[in-house]
Amino acid sequence: MRIAIIIPARLESTRLPNKMLLPETGIPLICHTAEAAAAIMARRPDVFVRVLVAADHSDVAEAVERFARERSLGIEPVLTRTDHQSGSDRIAEAAERLPSDIDAILNIQGDEPDLPPENVLDLAAFAEREEADIHTLVYPVDSRGDRENPALVKAILGEGGRALYFSRADVPFRRADGPWALPSYGHVGIYLYRREALRRFVSLSQGVLERTEKLEQLRALENGMTIRALVLASRPPKGIDTRDDYDDFVRRRRQA
Repeated sequence: MRIAIIIPARLESTRLPNKMLLPETGIPLICHTAEAAAAIMARRPDVFVRVLVAADHSDVAEAVERFARERSLGIEPVLTRTDHQSGSDRIAEAAERLPSDIDAILNIQGDEPDLPPENVLDLAAFAEREEADIHTLVYPVDSRGDRENPALVKAILGEGGRALYFSRADVPFRRADGPWALPSYGHVGIYLYRREALRRFVSLSQGVLERTEKLEQLRALENGMTIRALVLASRPPKGIDTRDDYDDFVRRRRQA
């Protein structure tokens, strides 16, 4: 399987303005994520063959281009339309510029610079073994606080990691006499799309489940597409959503 990594990078962010360009580590945040993706490509160049940053603003594209040139990294900025409704739409536009020998598109969020490379490599191997339209990652959730936290998306899995549903609620409902040993999983926002599956996905209209939960992966399930999830042993580092998250990231980088 030949995979292109595409990182959607939207400049505007409600909770953390200009998040992609925050520079307090010495380079913009998006460049950390792009550098991590380039390192993954360097480890498995037979599998990961391109790294693109799909940016909605010239400032982001120029920052990535300058960083890639200075570090001699094979990272390609692509300027996309500004009116995309989701990261999947943005990466789909960038993917149309790729050659036909690319089999799959890996969507890594621009605000996840600390996603462990091993998780990405394991996801690619999982996708080779388990056929599906889309592959993703989950991890065990065992605290009641996490299960009931609407900001943490939960996944319900069937046999072979086949995703049955994603929700912000603690699902499934547990009756008083029901089995409490039923596993719960938190979802990691990384997707490996078969190329034709990505084209189909972005052509679909939002369904009632997606509009209700505000989770775009439900669009795939509502339309009969298959999603399989690889279960990680533990939760990977969370992405950067708030100023506190970014400050913690800066401290870790300065201590490294």
